[in-house]
Amino acid sequence: MSAMAEARTVSVIVPTRALRQRGALLRRALDSVSAQEAVCAVPLVVINGPDRDPELTRELHADRRLRVATLEQADLPTALRAGREMVQTNWFTELDDDDVLLPGALAVRVQALEERPEFDAVVTNGFRRDAAGDALSIDDVRIVEQDPVRALLRHNWLLPGAWLCRTDTVGPGLFEGMPRFRECTYLALRLATSYRIKFLDCPTVVWHADTPLSESKSRGYVICGVAALRRILELDLPSDVRAQFRTSISNACNAIADLHLKEGNLKKAWDWHLQSLREPGGWRYLPYTRLLVYALRKS
Repeated sequence: MSAMAEARTVSVIVPTRALRQRGALLRRALDSVSAQEAVCAVPLVVINGPDRDPELTRELHADRRLRVATLEQADLPTALRAGREMVQTNWFTELDDDDVLLPGALAVRVQALEERPEFDAVVTNGFRRDAAGDALSIDDVRIVEQDPVRALLRHNWLLPGAWLCRTDTVGPGLFEGMPRFRECTYLALRLATSYRIKFLDCPTVVWHADTPLSESKSRGYVICGVAALRRILELDLPSDVRAQFRTSISNACNAIADLHLKEGNLKKAWDWHLQSLREPGGWRYLPYTRLLVYALRKS
């Protein structure tokens, strides 16, 4: 490999549980990485969790385009950190196993950081795709660029796979402390508070909202919401931003209470409801008490 080609080699961490039901999506994601032009893309596939499909796992190990690692625990932050520790290139990024890099995505990002060596990372626009069609993830990049941390309170501007980091300045510590869920919010705040970001108003990724067995639609996403927010609050945040996230904890407590109520576990529903009332802004959920009292009388 020439020095120029080596300088434009990008590691793409692809965490996956290698589920049979998502095999076609994973292949699509990997094909979008391999199809990148003007750079050499190296997919680093991190299979995590015991539910991996044996046939798909063998297929991944046999694919010479890939470097593959296997972790027994199903844990996205651990998988991302393991992937980062595999990086041997000047640049690295990540792609969810159900998403797609657009043509030229990596070249655009590498060029942005080559031209601006003072930046540690680049974040681009992207498309959110659902049954209604495609929508840009960032309406106005200039607003985000002016104050990334506070812009995050209005809208999460970081799509999975829409960023690229300089390996020399962004180490495995980027993923240190990341919660299992709400990882994009955490990562956006880590980048915005600890590193220098270049923003590009250029879509480079498609994030799919309606894929099967998505973690963001799982029971665990709701149950772990409070723990994730408390982990976010451990970051070095401005006081007004911290206050906003503190208020979000009452919302997450109420979501857990509602889940337990629907599952028929009244004790846990009450416990989480009372917790929601104790959190800042929790008074908003006082009317929810009537719903729990009604459920208790019916039981």
